[in-house]
Amino acid sequence: MRHLHGDINQDGVVDGLDYNDWETDNNSFAGGYYSSDLNGDGIVDGLDFLIWEDNNNNFVGIQTP
Repeated sequence: MRHLHGDINQDGVVDGLDYNDWETDNNSFAGGYYSSDLNGDGIVDGLDFLIWEDNNNNFVGIQTP
């Protein structure tokens, strides 16, 4: 399966379940390597949310045969 920016739980769709994972890490001030660090800057913050939000609003997902 390809990695989608914002698909934190890797279920093939960017949705509210991914937001829940991002929010937990954001509220914990997570730093280091986290799947919720969508821009790769070493911290989970609002900049990562912007990536998730854009892809969520555009209904980004994977279609498989």
